[in-house]
Amino acid sequence: MLKQLYLKYKWYLLITVPMSVLLGMTSMMVVAIISDAIGNGLDDMSFGAGWFFSVISVLFVLGLITELIRSSLYAKVIFDIQEVMVGRVAATPLAQLESLGLSKVVATLSEDIEKAVKFFHVLPVLFINIAIVLCGLAFMAYLSPGLFAIVCVGIVVIGVGITLLVLSTKQQRVELRELIDTMMGNYQCLVLGAKEMALSQNRRRAYGQSVLQTLAGMRARTRNVLSVLALMEQWAQVALFVILGGIVFFSAAYFDLTTEVVVAFVMTMLFMLEPIEIIIKSADEIVEAQVAFEKIDKLNLKPALNNPFDDLADANIGNKFAVDGISNNLRGEQALVLNNVGYTYSKKHDGGEQTFSLGPIDVEFCPGQLTYIIGGNGSGKSTLIKVLSGLYPASSGDITLGGVSVTRDNIVAFREHFALISADFYLYEQVVDAKGKPGDTALVQRWLQRFGLAPKIKVDSESRLNQLDLSQGQRKRLALLHVLCEDKPIIVLDEWAADQDPVFKRVFYEQILPELKAKGKVLIVITHDDNYFHHADRILKCEEGKIVSWENDQADSHHGANGKATNLSATSSEAEQAATVI
Repeated sequence: MLKQLYLKYKWYLLITVPMSVLLGMTSMMVVAIISDAIGNGLDDMSFGAGWFFSVISVLFVLGLITELIRSSLYAKVIFDIQEVMVGRVAATPLAQLESLGLSKVVATLSEDIEKAVKFFHVLPVLFINIAIVLCGLAFMAYLSPGLFAIVCVGIVVIGVGITLLVLSTKQQRVELRELIDTMMGNYQCLVLGAKEMALSQNRRRAYGQSVLQTLAGMRARTRNVLSVLALMEQWAQVALFVILGGIVFFSAAYFDLTTEVVVAFVMTMLFMLEPIEIIIKSADEIVEAQVAFEKIDKLNLKPALNNPFDDLADANIGNKFAVDGISNNLRGEQALVLNNVGYTYSKKHDGGEQTFSLGPIDVEFCPGQLTYIIGGNGSGKSTLIKVLSGLYPASSGDITLGGVSVTRDNIVAFREHFALISADFYLYEQVVDAKGKPGDTALVQRWLQRFGLAPKIKVDSESRLNQLDLSQGQRKRLALLHVLCEDKPIIVLDEWAADQDPVFKRVFYEQILPELKAKGKVLIVITHDDNYFHHADRILKCEEGKIVSWENDQADSHHGANGKATNLSATSSEAEQAATVI
Protein backbone atom coordinates (compact mmCIF):
# COMPACT_ATOMS: atom_id res chain seq x y z
CA MET A 1 0.00 0.00 0.00
CA LEU A 2 2.84 2.43 0.84
CA LYS A 3 4.31 2.05 -2.66
CA GLN A 4 0.91 2.67 -4.25
CA LEU A 5 0.42 5.86 -2.24
CA TYR A 6 3.94 6.99 -3.15
CA LEU A 7 3.13 6.66 -6.84
CA LYS A 8 -0.27 8.30 -6.48
CA TYR A 9 1.03 11.36 -4.65
CA LYS A 10 4.51 11.61 -6.11
CA TRP A 11 3.78 15.06 -7.60
CA TYR A 12 2.98 16.46 -4.17
CA LEU A 13 6.23 15.04 -2.84
CA LEU A 14 8.23 16.25 -5.83
CA ILE A 15 6.88 19.78 -5.39
CA THR A 16 7.73 19.63 -1.69
CA VAL A 17 11.44 19.02 -2.39
CA PRO A 18 12.26 22.25 -4.30
CA MET A 19 9.99 24.23 -1.96
CA SER A 20 11.94 22.81 0.97
CA VAL A 21 15.26 23.82 -0.62
CA LEU A 22 14.00 27.37 -1.24
CA LEU A 23 12.74 27.51 2.33
CA GLY A 24 16.11 26.34 3.63
CA MET A 25 18.03 28.87 1.54
CA THR A 26 15.77 31.71 2.64
CA SER A 27 16.16 30.67 6.28
CA MET A 28 19.92 30.77 5.92
CA MET A 29 19.69 34.25 4.42
CA VAL A 30 17.91 35.37 7.59
CA VAL A 31 20.68 33.77 9.67
CA ALA A 32 23.37 35.44 7.51
CA ILE A 33 21.78 38.88 7.92
CA ILE A 34 21.51 38.50 11.71
CA SER A 35 25.08 37.08 11.93
CA ASP A 36 26.38 40.01 9.89
CA ALA A 37 24.65 42.49 12.19
CA ILE A 38 26.08 40.85 15.32
CA GLY A 39 29.57 40.24 13.91
CA ASN A 40 30.12 43.64 12.26
CA GLY A 41 28.04 45.74 14.57
CA LEU A 42 24.94 47.74 13.80
CA ASP A 43 26.97 50.57 12.31
CA ASP A 44 28.84 48.43 9.81
CA MET A 45 26.12 46.00 8.59
CA SER A 46 26.26 44.70 5.02
CA PHE A 47 22.45 44.36 4.88
CA GLY A 48 19.88 46.87 6.03
CA ALA A 49 16.41 46.52 7.53
CA GLY A 50 14.88 46.51 4.06
CA TRP A 51 16.77 43.36 3.13
CA PHE A 52 15.84 41.70 6.41
CA PHE A 53 12.09 42.34 6.13
CA SER A 54 12.06 41.44 2.44
CA VAL A 55 13.65 38.06 3.18
CA ILE A 56 11.25 37.53 6.09
CA SER A 57 8.32 38.20 3.74
CA VAL A 58 9.63 35.68 1.22
CA LEU A 59 10.14 33.19 4.06
CA PHE A 60 6.51 33.69 5.13
CA VAL A 61 5.15 33.14 1.61
CA LEU A 62 7.28 30.04 1.00
CA GLY A 63 6.38 28.61 4.41
CA LEU A 64 2.68 29.22 3.83
CA ILE A 65 2.72 27.60 0.40
CA THR A 66 4.64 24.60 1.75
CA GLU A 67 2.22 24.19 4.66
CA LEU A 68 -0.80 24.41 2.34
CA ILE A 69 0.70 21.73 0.10
CA ARG A 70 1.41 19.56 3.14
CA SER A 71 -2.09 20.05 4.54
CA SER A 72 -3.65 19.20 1.19
CA LEU A 73 -1.53 16.06 0.91
CA TYR A 74 -2.39 15.02 4.47
CA ALA A 75 -6.13 15.52 3.94
CA LYS A 76 -6.08 13.54 0.68
CA VAL A 77 -4.07 10.68 2.19
CA ILE A 78 -6.35 10.44 5.23
CA PHE A 79 -9.39 10.09 2.99
CA ASP A 80 -7.60 7.79 0.55
CA ILE A 81 -6.25 5.34 3.12
CA GLN A 82 -9.59 5.11 4.94
CA GLU A 83 -11.51 4.68 1.69
CA VAL A 84 -9.09 2.03 0.44
CA MET A 85 -9.09 0.11 3.74
CA VAL A 86 -12.88 0.13 4.11
CA GLY A 87 -13.14 -0.95 0.47
CA ARG A 88 -10.60 -3.74 0.97
CA VAL A 89 -12.41 -5.04 4.04
CA ALA A 90 -15.71 -4.90 2.12
CA ALA A 91 -14.16 -6.80 -0.80
CA THR A 92 -12.44 -9.46 1.32
CA PRO A 93 -14.22 -12.85 1.41
CA LEU A 94 -16.18 -13.64 4.55
CA ALA A 95 -14.13 -16.74 5.35
CA GLN A 96 -10.90 -14.69 5.40
CA LEU A 97 -12.44 -12.01 7.64
CA GLU A 98 -13.66 -14.69 10.03
CA SER A 99 -10.19 -16.22 10.05
CA LEU A 100 -8.55 -12.86 10.83
CA GLY A 101 -10.97 -12.09 13.64
CA LEU A 102 -12.81 -8.91 14.53
CA SER A 103 -10.10 -7.63 16.90
CA LYS A 104 -7.36 -7.59 14.22
CA VAL A 105 -9.55 -5.88 11.64
CA VAL A 106 -10.75 -3.24 14.13
CA ALA A 107 -7.20 -2.60 15.34
CA THR A 108 -6.05 -2.08 11.76
CA LEU A 109 -8.93 0.27 10.94
CA SER A 110 -8.18 2.34 14.03
CA GLU A 111 -4.58 2.03 15.24
CA ASP A 112 -2.75 1.28 11.98
CA ILE A 113 -4.57 3.76 9.77
CA GLU A 114 -3.96 6.57 12.25
CA LYS A 115 -0.25 5.81 12.41
CA ALA A 116 0.11 5.13 8.68
CA VAL A 117 -1.39 8.50 7.78
CA LYS A 118 1.35 10.22 9.81
CA PHE A 119 3.90 9.02 7.26
CA PHE A 120 2.68 11.47 4.63
CA HIS A 121 2.19 14.18 7.21
CA VAL A 122 5.72 13.83 8.52
CA LEU A 123 7.50 13.24 5.20
CA PRO A 124 7.19 16.85 3.90
CA VAL A 125 8.30 18.12 7.32
CA LEU A 126 11.30 15.82 7.10
CA PHE A 127 12.15 17.16 3.62
CA ILE A 128 11.90 20.77 4.82
CA ASN A 129 14.12 20.31 7.83
CA ILE A 130 16.66 18.22 5.94
CA ALA A 131 16.80 21.03 3.38
CA ILE A 132 17.33 23.61 6.14
CA VAL A 133 20.16 21.55 7.65
CA LEU A 134 21.80 21.06 4.24
CA CYS A 135 21.56 24.77 3.48
CA GLY A 136 23.06 25.48 6.89
CA LEU A 137 25.94 23.15 6.15
CA ALA A 138 26.44 24.77 2.76
CA PHE A 139 26.62 28.18 4.46
CA MET A 140 29.21 26.78 6.89
CA ALA A 141 31.24 25.39 3.99
CA TYR A 142 31.21 28.86 2.44
CA LEU A 143 32.43 30.44 5.70
CA SER A 144 35.19 27.91 6.49
CA PRO A 145 35.73 24.65 4.58
CA GLY A 146 38.04 23.25 7.27
CA LEU A 147 35.71 23.85 10.20
CA PHE A 148 32.80 22.69 8.05
CA ALA A 149 34.54 19.33 7.50
CA ILE A 150 34.89 18.78 11.26
CA VAL A 151 31.27 19.79 11.87
CA CYS A 152 30.18 17.38 9.10
CA VAL A 153 32.06 14.51 10.76
CA GLY A 154 30.28 15.30 14.02
CA ILE A 155 26.86 15.43 12.36
CA VAL A 156 27.52 12.16 10.49
CA VAL A 157 28.42 10.47 13.78
CA ILE A 158 25.19 11.82 15.29
CA GLY A 159 23.18 10.65 12.28
CA VAL A 160 24.62 7.14 12.31
CA GLY A 161 23.96 6.83 16.03
CA ILE A 162 20.36 8.01 15.64
CA THR A 163 19.74 5.64 12.70
CA LEU A 164 21.03 2.63 14.61
CA LEU A 165 18.99 3.52 17.68
CA VAL A 166 15.77 4.03 15.68
CA LEU A 167 16.20 0.75 13.78
CA SER A 168 16.86 -1.09 17.04
CA THR A 169 13.30 -0.27 18.15
CA LYS A 170 11.52 -1.69 15.11
CA GLN A 171 11.18 -5.27 16.38
CA GLN A 172 9.89 -3.97 19.70
CA ARG A 173 7.30 -1.91 17.82
CA VAL A 174 6.19 -4.94 15.77
CA GLU A 175 5.75 -7.01 18.94
CA LEU A 176 3.88 -4.13 20.60
CA ARG A 177 1.53 -3.93 17.62
CA GLU A 178 0.75 -7.66 17.88
CA LEU A 179 -0.04 -7.21 21.57
CA ILE A 180 -2.47 -4.41 20.66
CA ASP A 181 -4.42 -6.97 18.58
CA THR A 182 -4.56 -9.21 21.64
CA MET A 183 -5.70 -6.31 23.80
CA MET A 184 -8.48 -5.49 21.33
CA GLY A 185 -9.72 -9.04 21.78
CA ASN A 186 -9.57 -8.56 25.55
CA TYR A 187 -11.70 -5.43 25.24
CA GLN A 188 -14.33 -7.38 23.32
CA CYS A 189 -14.28 -10.09 25.96
CA LEU A 190 -14.65 -7.50 28.71
CA VAL A 191 -17.88 -6.12 27.21
CA LEU A 192 -19.41 -9.17 25.52
CA GLY A 193 -18.51 -11.56 28.34
CA ALA A 194 -19.55 -9.30 31.21
CA LYS A 195 -22.41 -11.58 32.29
CA GLU A 196 -20.27 -14.70 32.40
CA MET A 197 -17.52 -12.99 34.36
CA ALA A 198 -20.02 -11.55 36.82
CA LEU A 199 -21.22 -15.10 37.56
CA SER A 200 -17.81 -16.76 37.77
CA GLN A 201 -14.91 -15.43 39.82
CA ASN A 202 -12.66 -18.15 38.38
CA ARG A 203 -13.36 -16.95 34.85
CA ARG A 204 -12.90 -13.36 36.00
CA ARG A 205 -9.50 -14.19 37.52
CA ALA A 206 -8.42 -16.08 34.40
CA TYR A 207 -9.43 -13.12 32.26
CA GLY A 208 -7.62 -10.75 34.60
CA GLN A 209 -4.42 -12.79 34.39
CA SER A 210 -4.62 -12.75 30.58
CA VAL A 211 -5.14 -8.99 30.50
CA LEU A 212 -2.35 -8.33 32.99
CA GLN A 213 0.03 -10.54 31.03
CA THR A 214 -0.77 -8.67 27.82
CA LEU A 215 -0.46 -5.28 29.51
CA ALA A 216 2.86 -6.31 31.05
CA GLY A 217 4.17 -7.18 27.60
CA MET A 218 2.91 -3.86 26.20
CA ARG A 219 4.42 -1.95 29.12
CA ALA A 220 7.81 -3.64 28.76
CA ARG A 221 8.02 -2.98 25.02
CA THR A 222 6.75 0.57 25.35
CA ARG A 223 9.33 1.24 28.06
CA ASN A 224 12.10 -0.21 25.89
CA VAL A 225 11.12 1.92 22.90
CA LEU A 226 10.77 5.10 24.95
CA SER A 227 14.08 4.44 26.70
CA VAL A 228 15.86 4.16 23.37
CA LEU A 229 14.14 7.32 22.13
CA ALA A 230 15.20 9.17 25.30
CA LEU A 231 18.79 7.99 24.80
CA MET A 232 18.60 9.06 21.17
CA GLU A 233 17.38 12.56 22.01
CA GLN A 234 19.94 13.06 24.75
CA TRP A 235 22.74 11.70 22.58
CA ALA A 236 21.84 14.06 19.74
CA GLN A 237 21.43 17.07 22.00
CA VAL A 238 24.70 16.58 23.90
CA ALA A 239 26.62 15.81 20.69
CA LEU A 240 25.33 18.99 19.05
CA PHE A 241 26.30 21.07 22.06
CA VAL A 242 29.77 19.48 21.98
CA ILE A 243 30.08 20.58 18.35
CA LEU A 244 28.82 24.04 19.29
CA GLY A 245 31.32 24.26 22.17
CA GLY A 246 34.14 23.17 19.89
CA ILE A 247 33.29 25.95 17.46
CA VAL A 248 33.23 28.59 20.20
CA PHE A 249 36.37 27.56 22.11
CA PHE A 250 38.71 26.04 19.52
CA SER A 251 37.83 27.38 16.07
CA ALA A 252 39.67 30.69 16.43
CA ALA A 253 42.83 28.99 17.75
CA TYR A 254 43.06 26.21 15.16
CA PHE A 255 41.52 27.79 12.07
CA ASP A 256 42.45 31.46 12.50
CA LEU A 257 38.88 32.62 12.00
CA THR A 258 37.52 36.08 12.59
CA THR A 259 34.89 36.80 15.20
CA GLU A 260 32.38 37.45 12.43
CA VAL A 261 32.85 33.92 11.01
CA VAL A 262 32.71 32.28 14.45
CA VAL A 263 29.49 34.15 15.26
CA ALA A 264 28.02 33.06 11.92
CA PHE A 265 28.94 29.42 12.65
CA VAL A 266 27.41 29.61 16.13
CA MET A 267 24.23 31.28 14.85
CA THR A 268 23.88 28.68 12.12
CA MET A 269 24.36 25.80 14.57
CA LEU A 270 21.82 27.28 16.99
CA PHE A 271 19.39 27.71 14.12
CA MET A 272 19.93 24.09 13.05
CA LEU A 273 19.24 22.63 16.50
CA GLU A 274 15.46 22.65 16.08
CA PRO A 275 15.46 21.22 12.52
CA ILE A 276 17.80 18.43 13.68
CA GLU A 277 15.47 17.69 16.61
CA ILE A 278 12.48 17.58 14.23
CA ILE A 279 14.38 15.21 11.93
CA ILE A 280 15.00 12.87 14.86
CA LYS A 281 11.32 12.86 15.85
CA SER A 282 10.25 12.46 12.22
CA ALA A 283 12.50 9.43 11.82
CA ASP A 284 10.80 7.85 14.83
CA GLU A 285 7.30 8.49 13.45
CA ILE A 286 8.27 7.20 10.00
CA VAL A 287 9.47 3.89 11.47
CA GLU A 288 6.21 3.65 13.41
CA ALA A 289 4.24 4.34 10.23
CA GLN A 290 6.21 1.69 8.32
CA VAL A 291 5.30 -0.86 11.00
CA ALA A 292 1.64 0.13 10.55
CA PHE A 293 1.85 -0.27 6.75
CA GLU A 294 3.49 -3.68 7.17
CA LYS A 295 0.70 -4.72 9.51
CA ILE A 296 -1.93 -3.57 7.01
CA ASP A 297 -0.25 -5.53 4.21
CA LYS A 298 0.11 -8.57 6.48
CA LEU A 299 -3.68 -8.89 6.69
CA ASN A 300 -3.58 -9.64 2.94
CA LEU A 301 -6.98 -8.05 2.36
CA LYS A 302 -8.43 -8.27 -1.12
CA PRO A 303 -7.83 -5.18 -3.31
CA ALA A 304 -10.89 -2.94 -3.39
CA LEU A 305 -12.99 -2.61 -6.51
CA ASN A 306 -13.53 0.78 -8.17
CA ASN A 307 -16.75 1.09 -6.21
CA PRO A 308 -16.37 -1.10 -3.10
CA PHE A 309 -19.99 -0.61 -2.04
CA ASP A 310 -21.51 -1.51 -5.40
CA ASP A 311 -19.90 -4.77 -6.49
CA LEU A 312 -22.50 -5.19 -9.24
CA ALA A 313 -21.18 -2.05 -10.91
CA ASP A 314 -17.74 -3.65 -11.19
CA ALA A 315 -18.57 -7.34 -11.66
CA ASN A 316 -18.57 -8.85 -15.12
CA ILE A 317 -21.96 -10.50 -14.80
CA GLY A 318 -23.60 -9.99 -18.16
CA ASN A 319 -27.34 -10.55 -18.11
CA LYS A 320 -27.46 -14.12 -16.84
CA PHE A 321 -27.63 -13.23 -13.16
CA ALA A 322 -28.97 -9.69 -13.41
CA VAL A 323 -30.99 -9.18 -10.29
CA ASP A 324 -33.92 -7.95 -12.37
CA GLY A 325 -33.63 -11.11 -14.49
CA ILE A 326 -34.33 -14.09 -12.24
CA SER A 327 -35.06 -11.95 -9.18
CA ASN A 328 -38.30 -12.77 -7.41
CA ASN A 329 -39.75 -14.72 -10.33
CA LEU A 330 -38.03 -18.04 -9.62
CA ARG A 331 -40.06 -21.02 -10.79
CA GLY A 332 -39.66 -24.78 -10.47
CA GLU A 333 -37.31 -25.02 -13.43
CA GLN A 334 -35.20 -22.24 -11.91
CA ALA A 335 -34.20 -24.08 -8.77
CA LEU A 336 -31.07 -23.70 -6.66
CA VAL A 337 -29.03 -26.84 -7.27
CA LEU A 338 -25.87 -28.07 -5.52
CA ASN A 339 -24.13 -30.74 -7.57
CA ASN A 340 -21.31 -32.64 -5.83
CA VAL A 341 -20.44 -29.49 -3.87
CA GLY A 342 -17.67 -29.60 -1.28
CA TYR A 343 -15.96 -27.09 0.98
CA THR A 344 -12.88 -27.54 3.16
CA TYR A 345 -11.37 -25.16 5.66
CA SER A 346 -8.90 -25.20 8.54
CA LYS A 347 -9.18 -23.45 11.88
CA LYS A 348 -6.97 -23.19 14.94
CA HIS A 349 -7.85 -25.64 17.68
CA ASP A 350 -5.93 -26.50 20.87
CA GLY A 351 -2.74 -24.92 19.57
CA GLY A 352 -2.92 -26.71 16.22
CA GLU A 353 -5.05 -26.71 13.10
CA GLN A 354 -8.26 -28.66 12.63
CA THR A 355 -9.65 -29.35 9.17
CA PHE A 356 -13.37 -29.62 8.48
CA SER A 357 -14.84 -30.84 5.21
CA LEU A 358 -18.38 -30.35 3.95
CA GLY A 359 -19.78 -32.62 1.27
CA PRO A 360 -19.98 -33.81 -1.32
CA ILE A 361 -23.52 -32.37 -1.33
CA ASP A 362 -26.14 -33.11 -3.97
CA VAL A 363 -29.40 -31.28 -3.27
CA GLU A 364 -31.98 -29.07 -4.96
CA PHE A 365 -34.08 -26.26 -3.48
CA CYS A 366 -37.18 -25.15 -5.36
CA PRO A 367 -39.47 -22.11 -5.23
CA GLY A 368 -42.49 -22.66 -3.03
CA GLN A 369 -40.67 -25.34 -1.07
CA LEU A 370 -39.99 -25.28 2.67
CA THR A 371 -36.86 -27.20 3.69
CA TYR A 372 -35.76 -27.78 7.26
CA ILE A 373 -32.11 -28.55 8.00
CA ILE A 374 -31.35 -30.33 11.26
CA GLY A 375 -28.23 -31.74 12.89
CA GLY A 376 -26.04 -31.47 15.94
CA ASN A 377 -23.53 -28.77 16.77
CA GLY A 378 -20.56 -28.85 14.42
CA SER A 379 -22.38 -31.04 11.90
CA GLY A 380 -21.95 -28.47 9.12
CA LYS A 381 -25.37 -26.79 9.00
CA SER A 382 -24.10 -23.21 9.18
CA THR A 383 -21.25 -23.95 6.78
CA LEU A 384 -23.73 -25.45 4.32
CA ILE A 385 -25.93 -22.36 4.21
CA LYS A 386 -22.88 -20.11 3.77
CA VAL A 387 -21.72 -22.22 0.84
CA LEU A 388 -25.11 -22.47 -0.87
CA SER A 389 -25.63 -18.70 -0.50
CA GLY A 390 -22.20 -17.88 -1.98
CA LEU A 391 -20.66 -16.48 1.20
CA TYR A 392 -18.08 -19.28 1.15
CA PRO A 393 -16.71 -20.30 -2.25
CA ALA A 394 -17.27 -24.00 -2.94
CA SER A 395 -13.99 -25.95 -3.05
CA SER A 396 -15.44 -28.40 -5.55
CA GLY A 397 -18.62 -29.17 -7.45
CA ASP A 398 -21.08 -26.85 -9.13
CA ILE A 399 -23.85 -24.57 -7.90
CA THR A 400 -26.53 -23.44 -10.35
CA LEU A 401 -29.46 -21.06 -10.06
CA GLY A 402 -32.09 -21.22 -12.76
CA GLY A 403 -29.75 -23.39 -14.80
CA VAL A 404 -26.90 -20.85 -14.68
CA SER A 405 -23.64 -21.97 -13.05
CA VAL A 406 -22.17 -19.79 -10.35
CA THR A 407 -18.69 -18.53 -11.24
CA ARG A 408 -16.26 -15.98 -9.90
CA ASP A 409 -17.64 -13.44 -12.39
CA ASN A 410 -21.28 -13.73 -11.37
CA ILE A 411 -20.99 -14.64 -7.68
CA VAL A 412 -21.91 -11.10 -6.58
CA ALA A 413 -25.16 -11.10 -8.55
CA PHE A 414 -25.87 -14.67 -7.38
CA ARG A 415 -25.68 -13.59 -3.73
CA GLU A 416 -28.21 -10.83 -4.42
CA HIS A 417 -30.93 -13.50 -4.53
CA PHE A 418 -30.42 -14.47 -0.88
CA ALA A 419 -31.64 -13.07 2.42
CA LEU A 420 -29.92 -14.65 5.42
CA ILE A 421 -30.40 -14.36 9.16
CA SER A 422 -27.45 -16.13 10.74
CA ALA A 423 -26.77 -16.83 14.40
CA ASP A 424 -24.46 -13.80 14.57
CA PHE A 425 -26.62 -11.49 12.44
CA TYR A 426 -26.11 -7.72 12.37
CA LEU A 427 -29.15 -5.49 12.75
CA TYR A 428 -29.24 -2.32 10.63
CA GLU A 429 -31.12 0.78 11.62
CA GLN A 430 -32.59 1.54 8.19
CA VAL A 431 -34.99 -0.81 6.41
CA VAL A 432 -34.54 -0.99 2.63
CA ASP A 433 -36.68 -2.44 -0.14
CA ALA A 434 -35.77 -4.77 -3.01
CA LYS A 435 -34.08 -1.90 -4.88
CA GLY A 436 -31.99 -0.79 -1.92
CA LYS A 437 -34.09 2.34 -1.32
CA PRO A 438 -35.74 3.23 2.00
CA GLY A 439 -38.53 0.74 2.63
CA ASP A 440 -42.22 1.49 2.49
CA THR A 441 -42.91 2.97 5.93
CA ALA A 442 -46.50 1.75 5.89
CA LEU A 443 -45.29 -1.80 5.21
CA VAL A 444 -42.67 -1.52 7.94
CA GLN A 445 -45.31 -0.28 10.35
CA ARG A 446 -47.63 -3.19 9.51
CA TRP A 447 -44.88 -5.73 10.19
CA LEU A 448 -43.97 -3.99 13.45
CA GLN A 449 -47.61 -4.25 14.45
CA ARG A 450 -47.79 -7.92 13.51
CA PHE A 451 -44.54 -8.71 15.32
CA GLY A 452 -45.80 -7.00 18.48
CA LEU A 453 -43.09 -4.33 18.32
CA ALA A 454 -45.15 -1.26 17.35
CA PRO A 455 -45.48 0.05 20.94
CA LYS A 456 -41.66 -0.02 21.40
CA ILE A 457 -40.34 1.04 18.01
CA LYS A 458 -41.07 4.03 15.81
CA VAL A 459 -40.12 4.36 12.16
CA ASP A 460 -39.32 7.69 10.47
CA SER A 461 -39.95 8.81 6.89
CA GLU A 462 -36.66 7.21 5.77
CA SER A 463 -37.66 3.86 7.32
CA ARG A 464 -35.13 4.16 10.14
CA LEU A 465 -35.94 2.33 13.33
CA ASN A 466 -35.46 4.36 16.49
CA GLN A 467 -34.77 1.45 18.82
CA LEU A 468 -32.48 -1.56 18.41
CA ASP A 469 -31.62 -2.21 22.05
CA LEU A 470 -34.06 -5.09 22.52
CA SER A 471 -34.10 -8.69 23.63
CA GLN A 472 -32.52 -11.21 21.26
CA GLY A 473 -35.92 -12.58 20.24
CA GLN A 474 -37.19 -9.09 19.40
CA ARG A 475 -33.99 -8.28 17.53
CA LYS A 476 -34.53 -11.40 15.43
CA ARG A 477 -38.05 -10.21 14.62
CA LEU A 478 -36.56 -6.93 13.37
CA ALA A 479 -34.04 -8.88 11.32
CA LEU A 480 -36.91 -10.86 9.78
CA LEU A 481 -38.71 -7.56 9.10
CA HIS A 482 -35.64 -6.46 7.07
CA VAL A 483 -35.76 -9.73 5.11
CA LEU A 484 -39.47 -9.43 4.37
CA CYS A 485 -39.12 -5.84 3.14
CA GLU A 486 -36.13 -6.71 0.91
CA ASP A 487 -38.30 -9.40 -0.68
CA LYS A 488 -35.46 -11.66 -1.87
CA PRO A 489 -36.45 -14.90 -3.66
CA ILE A 490 -34.38 -17.20 -1.41
CA ILE A 491 -34.67 -16.90 2.38
CA VAL A 492 -32.26 -18.72 4.71
CA LEU A 493 -32.87 -18.70 8.46
CA ASP A 494 -30.41 -20.16 10.98
CA GLU A 495 -32.13 -21.11 14.26
CA TRP A 496 -34.35 -18.04 13.93
CA ALA A 497 -37.10 -19.35 16.22
CA ALA A 498 -34.72 -20.40 19.03
CA ASP A 499 -35.18 -17.14 20.95
CA GLN A 500 -38.92 -16.69 20.38
CA ASP A 501 -41.64 -17.23 22.95
CA PRO A 502 -44.06 -20.15 22.36
CA VAL A 503 -46.81 -17.90 21.00
CA PHE A 504 -44.66 -16.17 18.38
CA LYS A 505 -42.88 -19.40 17.56
CA ARG A 506 -46.26 -20.81 16.54
CA VAL A 507 -46.96 -17.67 14.48
CA PHE A 508 -43.64 -18.12 12.71
CA TYR A 509 -44.09 -21.78 11.79
CA GLU A 510 -47.84 -21.79 11.13
CA GLN A 511 -48.38 -18.38 9.54
CA ILE A 512 -45.26 -16.56 8.33
CA LEU A 513 -43.47 -19.51 6.70
CA PRO A 514 -46.63 -20.76 4.91
CA GLU A 515 -47.27 -17.23 3.61
CA LEU A 516 -43.74 -16.98 2.24
CA LYS A 517 -44.07 -20.43 0.73
CA ALA A 518 -47.29 -19.40 -0.97
CA LYS A 519 -45.43 -16.45 -2.52
CA GLY A 520 -43.02 -18.88 -4.17
CA LYS A 521 -40.03 -18.21 -1.96
CA VAL A 522 -37.26 -20.77 -1.58
CA LEU A 523 -37.25 -21.35 2.19
CA ILE A 524 -34.29 -22.99 3.96
CA VAL A 525 -34.65 -23.11 7.74
CA ILE A 526 -32.20 -24.53 10.27
CA THR A 527 -34.25 -25.65 13.26
CA HIS A 528 -34.53 -28.07 16.17
CA ASP A 529 -38.22 -27.47 16.85
CA ASP A 530 -39.45 -31.02 16.19
CA ASN A 531 -43.01 -30.06 17.17
CA TYR A 532 -43.22 -28.20 13.88
CA PHE A 533 -41.41 -30.66 11.63
CA HIS A 534 -44.70 -31.68 10.01
CA HIS A 535 -44.95 -28.23 8.35
CA ALA A 536 -41.83 -28.84 6.22
CA ASP A 537 -41.96 -30.19 2.70
CA ARG A 538 -38.80 -32.09 3.53
CA ILE A 539 -36.09 -32.33 6.16
CA LEU A 540 -32.35 -32.64 5.53
CA LYS A 541 -30.03 -33.83 8.27
CA CYS A 542 -26.38 -32.77 8.46
CA GLU A 543 -23.92 -35.15 10.06
CA GLU A 544 -20.13 -34.69 9.96
CA GLY A 545 -20.38 -32.38 6.97
CA LYS A 546 -22.67 -34.61 4.93
CA ILE A 547 -26.41 -34.82 4.32
CA VAL A 548 -27.77 -38.16 5.51
CA SER A 549 -31.24 -39.72 5.42
CA TRP A 550 -33.55 -39.05 8.37
CA GLU A 551 -36.43 -41.02 9.87
CA ASN A 552 -39.19 -38.72 11.16
CA ASP A 553 -40.44 -40.99 13.93
CA GLN A 554 -41.58 -38.17 16.17
CA ALA A 555 -43.46 -36.41 13.39
CA ASP A 556 -45.04 -39.74 12.35
CA SER A 557 -46.25 -40.52 15.86
CA HIS A 558 -47.54 -37.04 16.69
CA HIS A 559 -48.84 -35.84 13.34
CA GLY A 560 -49.52 -38.94 11.28
CA ALA A 561 -47.06 -38.10 8.53
CA ASN A 562 -46.41 -40.92 6.16
CA GLY A 563 -43.29 -42.04 4.41
CA LYS A 564 -39.62 -42.12 5.36
CA ALA A 565 -36.77 -39.81 4.60
CA THR A 566 -36.56 -38.55 1.08
CA ASN A 567 -33.80 -39.12 -1.40
CA LEU A 568 -32.16 -35.85 -0.47
CA SER A 569 -31.34 -34.97 -4.06
CA ALA A 570 -35.05 -34.62 -4.76
CA THR A 571 -35.98 -33.17 -8.13
CA SER A 572 -38.19 -30.13 -8.52
CA SER A 573 -41.17 -32.22 -9.65
CA GLU A 574 -40.91 -34.41 -6.54
CA ALA A 575 -40.71 -31.33 -4.35
CA GLU A 576 -43.82 -29.86 -5.90
CA GLN A 577 -45.77 -33.08 -5.28
CA ALA A 578 -44.66 -33.43 -1.65
CA ALA A 579 -46.41 -31.51 1.09
CA THR A 580 -45.55 -33.76 3.99
CA VAL A 581 -42.38 -34.32 5.95
CA ILE A 582 -40.27 -36.75 3.99
